[in-house]
Amino acid sequence: MIRKHFSKNITRKVVTQVGATILFVFSIFTLSSCSEKQLQTNTKVIIWTSCSEFAQYAELFNKTHSNTQVQLVYKENPAISLPPAKDEVIPDIIVGSWLRTDSSTKYFKSLDYLFDRKNLTSDIFYPQLLAAGKVNYNQILLPVSFNLPAIIFSTENTSLVQSLIDNNYTVTLEQLRTAASSYNKKNKAGKYLRMGFIPSNNTDFLYLTTKLFDVNFSDNHNQIIWDQEKLNQSTEYLKEWITTENSGYQTEKDFAFKYLFMPDYRQVTSDKTLFAYTTSNKLFKTLKDQVLDIDYRWITTENSIPAEDSFIMMGIYKEAQNQPGATEFITWFCQSENQDAILARKTSLHLNTEMFGIADGFSAIRDVTEHIIPVYYTQLLTNLPTANMITPPQKLPARWDSYKNAVVEPYINACISSEVKSEGSSEEVSQITIADLEKEWRKKVFD
Repeated sequence: MIRKHFSKNITRKVVTQVGATILFVFSIFTLSSCSEKQLQTNTKVIIWTSCSEFAQYAELFNKTHSNTQVQLVYKENPAISLPPAKDEVIPDIIVGSWLRTDSSTKYFKSLDYLFDRKNLTSDIFYPQLLAAGKVNYNQILLPVSFNLPAIIFSTENTSLVQSLIDNNYTVTLEQLRTAASSYNKKNKAGKYLRMGFIPSNNTDFLYLTTKLFDVNFSDNHNQIIWDQEKLNQSTEYLKEWITTENSGYQTEKDFAFKYLFMPDYRQVTSDKTLFAYTTSNKLFKTLKDQVLDIDYRWITTENSIPAEDSFIMMGIYKEAQNQPGATEFITWFCQSENQDAILARKTSLHLNTEMFGIADGFSAIRDVTEHIIPVYYTQLLTNLPTANMITPPQKLPARWDSYKNAVVEPYINACISSEVKSEGSSEEVSQITIADLEKEWRKKVFD
């Protein structure tokens, strides 16, 4: 296994979240106008979160609960804000991504009492998502929402896709490769008129491929580890796909630059390409906003659909000032009927329409995802993700997005464009390694 140290002492950067609702901003200003002493002595439940939609959830909860009121503190990345700074408002509940690492989970209370007291029953959750929140058999975090990878195509090509892929719900990498290649078409001069799928056109897809190869980037005691052999295999597979099916990396790039400069849903209706890669939140937001003739398949391998790394969870801070109120809110939030009310209210008031489902994803409450969300996103009625195939991501560090974007994805891109040989290669043509990219990333972050 390869290990890379992941520093915990990086200067924090505050980033304004694009798409935050007016309601969310108002709630922040309201909180800011209160003194910290007032917040600590009243009956408020303080929630740290990066998810703007929780402003709507808090408002709905507050309207129906007179003795307990919820107030929000915006945190771009709650995981890197722990523990709270001196004199900072202490959270009762923390909601966000990247909370599962050893350095984060130590700041949370055990939630086993919720199940012992029958506030919640474990069978309302997807079991594998619930298990992801356990530490030493104790339930430390609860799953909130998740997203899945998908391939989209025009419904005009549904018959063609069905003839090429013998599954109406999922697609493997190899099925995608074969089907896409059959769609390729050149003119007499050898120039591509159509190209079924372009792996290099989406760095998120390149990274997904490493997940499907079980490279397993993960956090282990503040070190990033992975399987280098499988990383080599995944990049070689991508490079061979690009070279064999699409005549090489530069040919793909030239075609994409010329023909695929539009959003992914327009790419697949242009007849220039058959497939495009997306994720469930982007897909169903687009389908809800516009009437589009788009179909989709979940990307899978060995009966597993890998959830996106940004998997959202929630927990109670170990020094919470209002644990009873936190318990009340979490119990309320995890009821199917309340999440139904959340979706109904969002639809009727046209609130935060850039967000899909619950907290911009499928709900971790199985009944909500399987029976309630499809009422609001009818395209799901034809292809819900199979429950036992959903696989939670590995534990990843709080700054994983930054690291992935600056180190992992550029490394994969370098490999498939022949700018680099795999680490450990004896050939001297190697120009870039993950270590090189990580070094540059650290310089930028520290500077």
